[in-house]
Amino acid sequence: MSKNGTHRSTNNQQLLTPLVAHSEPVVYLECQGDEVICADKPMVIESAWPLIVNSQHWLTVLCTPTKLDYFTLGFLYNEGLITVPEGVLKLQIGQEGEDVIRVELQDRDLRLPQRRTLTSGCGGGITFVDLAAAREPLNSSLRVTVGQISSLMKRLRTIIADDRHRIGGFHAAALSDGHQLSIINTDIGRHNTLDKVAGECLTRNIPMQESILLTTGRISTEMLGKAARMQTPVVVTLNSPTNLAVELANQWNITLIGYARGTKMHVYSGWQRITPPDKRQRQSHRPLPEHRLQDFCATKKAPSLTYTP
Repeated sequence: MSKNGTHRSTNNQQLLTPLVAHSEPVVYLECQGDEVICADKPMVIESAWPLIVNSQHWLTVLCTPTKLDYFTLGFLYNEGLITVPEGVLKLQIGQEGEDVIRVELQDRDLRLPQRRTLTSGCGGGITFVDLAAAREPLNSSLRVTVGQISSLMKRLRTIIADDRHRIGGFHAAALSDGHQLSIINTDIGRHNTLDKVAGECLTRNIPMQESILLTTGRISTEMLGKAARMQTPVVVTLNSPTNLAVELANQWNITLIGYARGTKMHVYSGWQRITPPDKRQRQSHRPLPEHRLQDFCATKKAPSLTYTP
């Protein structure tokens, strides 16, 4: 394993195993009612990494120091500085014991964005996505079922469960083709997990279009902006989206699903991509409200739907 924690093995199971950088066990008091016991557990690591682009200190990111090559490529891609991995001529991470990321771009004259929109998320993620800029709605033929979404989120939660219990304090994101999880990444910052996914897709030549993006973190406008840049038509979170994220999802034709826990979830936008169960399933499950979907398709208005099969 390299200094930045990137897996070099091509074994698929290893690539899917989330890597969580953690400290040595930290002692703490565990209190429950009148009982107080001494315990210890590892803690997730947070570190600051100045990002030097074309010899200029652009910004400093706070992140978990794993897969930093994927994170850097994904961040540059999601912020529009590169469109392909070849846009980066040189990438150096932690050279000579320094916690510094140095990037040399193919475009040496590129002017780095200066207008900053600080995210509302944890982990100090910083984005320059201009929320006022118009984006073209995503054109996708992808269709998914409630069962698919439930199964994929269950798989993600199962994979990270041990580290959640043993370490905690991190977010996870995954990309799926609808049948299996292709990529899983973790970080203290929910924004950073999406950048790592994008960077790994670019590096491993995994298409982001016609895919499902899953995350454990809240979907804010910055998170949805990254998903739109990645052109993933279906975005699923274990938690909640913000109201503005829902508005943007409708505008950009992204299916936004929140509170995907077990067989229950909320579909806030892009409801036309949700395929109802077949007749055999309907014999034992309450059917999806097809008439409501048809009404929404006709009016182009999409209130949130709560599906409980």
